[in-house]
Amino acid sequence: MKPAARTRGMHAAALGLMHAMAIGMCTIAPVDPAGAADTAPQGPATIVVMDGSGSMWGQIDGRPKLEIARETVAAVLEGVDPARSLGLIAYGHRRKGDCADIELLVPPAPGAAGAIRQAVDGVRFLGKTPLSAAVRQAAEALRYTEDAATVVLVTDGLETCAADPCALGAELEAAGVDFTTHVIGFGLTKEEGASVACLADATGGRYLEASDAATLATALAETVAAAPAPETPAPKTHFPGAVMMPDIALEPTGQTFGPDAEAPADLPFPPEGTIAWCAASCEGDRLCAAWRYEPKGSYFVQHARCFRFAYDAEMDMRDYDPSEGWASGMKPDAELLVRPYKPAEEAVSEAVPVVIRIGEVHAGLPVGWSAVPLDGQAAEAGAMPEAIIGDWQTTPEPGAWQVEGEAPTGARFTGRIDVAATEAGTAQVFDLPQFRGPTLETDGMGEDAAAPAGGEAPR
Repeated sequence: MKPAARTRGMHAAALGLMHAMAIGMCTIAPVDPAGAADTAPQGPATIVVMDGSGSMWGQIDGRPKLEIARETVAAVLEGVDPARSLGLIAYGHRRKGDCADIELLVPPAPGAAGAIRQAVDGVRFLGKTPLSAAVRQAAEALRYTEDAATVVLVTDGLETCAADPCALGAELEAAGVDFTTHVIGFGLTKEEGASVACLADATGGRYLEASDAATLATALAETVAAAPAPETPAPKTHFPGAVMMPDIALEPTGQTFGPDAEAPADLPFPPEGTIAWCAASCEGDRLCAAWRYEPKGSYFVQHARCFRFAYDAEMDMRDYDPSEGWASGMKPDAELLVRPYKPAEEAVSEAVPVVIRIGEVHAGLPVGWSAVPLDGQAAEAGAMPEAIIGDWQTTPEPGAWQVEGEAPTGARFTGRIDVAATEAGTAQVFDLPQFRGPTLETDGMGEDAAAPAGGEAPR
């Protein structure tokens, strides 16, 4: 049963938060090695599981995937609290054709970021892809049968060592105290992704597809770049849903609450099963508190699926387009949601049109933008999928936001903006100052300019 002391906090992450990392992560209880800092470790210990197989020489947008991986590892380590315990595992990095080539390169410890960067720079990309054995070894090294553990596996290839990721997921879920795997397919096709998505599905995790550097960063930000949850979170209020919630997917947060509740049994679901069938199967089961119907084609699976949840499963929810055919439901006596459910016809958008500008001297530079909510807002972070020339026109919710932009020259723009609730159609304009870097491509690549006082956008 999953304890109430753990939460994932996926929605607090953003592309601009750390640029994320092209690797996987495993999470366990804090480690206290000799020589650690006096301050207590911030959040759970983390092991980075890096794909070192030969397929990482494949290119995306003209660049080898291994270069993207190395750069994003270095970027994310710059933003990690030094008190947080980190470690590194690599596979396929020493020998060709060896399915046992899996190695713990850096044991988890506070202040290990430098050692990890050095180890990643020295990784060679040679061998096979024993992804199932790597996930198993990471779980065992982190005592997953004794402690909560989460694996975020990023793979650019399929299992090549005669192992079954789907069977492994079911085995680890059954034996683990609180085990979850998220899988990110780096450059995989939809058909290839389906063969590893089951590893996430079996453990209550998510499968995310990354087709280039930007989507890889976004996927990783949603799974591993969020700030660690406190060990003793404040009590939460949970909310009821509705018997039928069209276009909604209930998503377990990974926490449970209240008395332990027995989970409903897994039932066979016909490939062409309907929403009504899924809802009826829950209604007739006293152990079932809520259900989720996934239409054919979702998560790359070519048949419909039905998932049922117990009375102690904490839930978040995701909206889907009506054309996709998703649905969920919750019994009237169940209160599981971390935020209130609003039927689509009652939901009111509070988004405000905003224009982010930079100085005229930078007007011709393409800039990649991101915005992260501040001051405890529940809003999701936002980012441009690619760099743009000119003003960034976006629609955040009212509140405080940290906005960042970066140009290919290295010029960086950053500042806090406070978006006020206004009449619909009234845009708010913010001028963001240059934080560092050259002004134009001819102004000396890589030379930092002095940061403006305060570092905040004018209001």
